[in-house]
Amino acid sequence: MNSSGRLTGGDVRSSDEVLRDVCDIVANQLGMEAARIQKNHTLIEDLGCDSLDVVEISMELEEHFDISIPDEFADSARTIDDVVNGVRQLLVAAAG
Repeated sequence: MNSSGRLTGGDVRSSDEVLRDVCDIVANQLGMEAARIQKNHTLIEDLGCDSLDVVEISMELEEHFDISIPDEFADSARTIDDVVNGVRQLLVAAAG
């Protein structure tokens, strides 16, 4: 973690920690409480994300976790769990 409290690329977190951060970022983007977001929620159907929300969430995830999210990942992630798993994979790859 750097001095601003953001994670650095080599800083691999547990799934629970990544889930908490992802929920916070999604909730902030959508103006809702993070506690209402569940792992199995779909971004579009359950949470009401539109394409701009998805792009902005991806940008926030990149900044927060200090990773680069490929467009294919952003296009294929359907659920919060998909996002968490993808972020963890990118963190592991960055740490390797």
